Amino acid sequence: MEKAEQYPKWLNRSKAHQYISVADNTFMKYYVKNGKVKAYPTEHGIRYDRDEIDEAVKHYYD
Repeated sequence: MEKAEQYPKWLNRSKAHQYISVADNTFMKYYVKNGKVKAYPTEHGIRYDRDEIDEAVKHYYD
């Protein structure tokens, strides 16, 4: 995936929703709050795993 090369493995909230081209509230409501993507607290703030996001998008309708 060409797009994945432009984004690091661990994304902050802003980059995470940009990565999949959805609004921030859509990312939070349909991916994070539904448990499809975990929020990982780090010393640099909350981060989201790009691979988890990819899987969640693949299985959006499951």
